Amino acid sequence: MDVAALKAIEQGAAVMGLRLSAEQLKLLGRHVDLLLKWNKSINLTAITDPAEIAEKHVLDSLALAPVLPQGSLLDAGSGGGFPGIPVAIARPDLEVVLVDSVQKKVAFLKNALAELRLPRVKAVAVRLEGNPSREDLPRVHAAVARATAAPDEWLALAEHYVLPGGVAICMLGPADEAPDRIGELTLQQELGYQLPVSGAQRRLAIYRHD
Repeated sequence: MDVAALKAIEQGAAVMGLRLSAEQLKLLGRHVDLLLKWNKSINLTAITDPAEIAEKHVLDSLALAPVLPQGSLLDAGSGGGFPGIPVAIARPDLEVVLVDSVQKKVAFLKNALAELRLPRVKAVAVRLEGNPSREDLPRVHAAVARATAAPDEWLALAEHYVLPGGVAICMLGPADEAPDRIGELTLQQELGYQLPVSGAQRRLAIYRHD
């Protein structure tokens, strides 16, 4: 990833309230380089322009970092590692579990975690069915899915993985509906943000587990 794309990430993150060190920026760039390398043989992303990946994958993922509670994060349907890997780089205090049902994608994630040396992050190949103990997954302080299911479907699933007092988060476009309540999850707040180059509008809907 070139210097201009990394600078765009640094500036975009600053607008979101994140100050990234040179080492963190280097890791974010390395993640993108690995993604593009593996993408030649495994379908990890339809976006292949590094500058576009910087905005639409990396910065979109980093929008999550300032709002997450301390503790642990489950990234459901992680695919190429978004949002989990950028969040883990920006928030090294978090324990992060990347979950995907596709073995090849998890192979990429494990390779990326080894190369990036992120010891508090692990990748697991499993299809989430709402039974964390049987799936050998922890219950977490926060769970997120990015573009993998409709909000009501994701929240009905996320409820089983979030600890009481924790949060489930939907990453939404400007027109996506956010239900007020699903099961034990109640909408606590919605935060809007804008991607800096395209001007695309995004929202985070944050649900608290009662």
